Amino acid sequence: MTTPLGRPGSARVVASVAAAVVALALIAAGCGGAGGAHSTASPTAAPVSPVTVPTSSPGCAAGTDPAAARSGPTDLTLTSGGTERHFQRHIPSGYDGRPAPLVIDLHGYLSGAAVQAQLSNLGTAADQHGFVLVTPQGSSAMPYWNAVPHPGLPDDVQFVTDLIDTTSAQLCIDPARVYVDGLSNGAFLTSLIACRLADRVAAVAAVAGLLLPADCAPARPIPVLAFHGTADRFVTFDGSPNVALDTLTWNDDSRAAFAGLPFAPVTETAGQWAALDGCDPIPTSAPVSPSVTRVAYGGCAGGASVELYVVAGGGHTWPGSAFTRANAAVLGPTTDEVDADTVIWAFFAAHPLAP
Repeated sequence: MTTPLGRPGSARVVASVAAAVVALALIAAGCGGAGGAHSTASPTAAPVSPVTVPTSSPGCAAGTDPAAARSGPTDLTLTSGGTERHFQRHIPSGYDGRPAPLVIDLHGYLSGAAVQAQLSNLGTAADQHGFVLVTPQGSSAMPYWNAVPHPGLPDDVQFVTDLIDTTSAQLCIDPARVYVDGLSNGAFLTSLIACRLADRVAAVAAVAGLLLPADCAPARPIPVLAFHGTADRFVTFDGSPNVALDTLTWNDDSRAAFAGLPFAPVTETAGQWAALDGCDPIPTSAPVSPSVTRVAYGGCAGGASVELYVVAGGGHTWPGSAFTRANAAVLGPTTDEVDADTVIWAFFAAHPLAP
């Protein structure tokens, strides 16, 4: 058999693992594919053009009772591309009907929305900082995102667009503060969203999966934040073949979705995003803790920035997550020296869409 990217492999299935915690960890292991050819194209800086941003969403005028909104259902559906799609919605406890930020949190391969909600725990941050949180579900019984993207598979960029539109129509959302983050396969889609929806999404954060999709042409320089562990086996830091791929299960669609993903060394990818954003070509690098280094590109056009948190010895994990820490046998070490939720929200809050 071949892997989704055509590298010969055994494609072993881990169904024989009996321990429930290990099985759950495998579900949580939003995976990468085998190492693909590194991109050699020099990105062209995104144009610095004005983006017209409304001051409020249609849901602000709808007059939805804030208390009713907070107590409403959390598991919802919408129709996107002619297909019923599922998502969870968390309305912060302090939601008062005034324009609130919106964060869309994308899960890794196989895990699904329910696991991602536990893994990222962004619901707690939503209550603390007052943003609406949407956690969508990927396609099929083996949930995946079409992040290349491939024709014939679900259009997940359109799904994210529909999530923004639906949430903005039902709740009072600040259109200047719409953000997307994701883990692994969710980070792959987050990277594509940055290319395709920079006029709607103010900033993005990619955990264990920052990529530069082919033909990336954002409408404006978009702020990009990334985290990556140097010991990640599922999406390797240096862009080499992802040896843990064979521990995961696949169906035809998920296998097809991973074909052609542009894996490359993470530092190289961050540099390419910096070039797209018109940043200074040489980053600054400074330790933020004993094992975490922040690589930051300054001087970016349009107030953008590109930041990469490198976790020495870190696995395929979400920094600060109790969930990934509990599943270290599969996912590798999780650092507690930096909390991804705190860093992500600070980065998002600092980068609204300019009026």
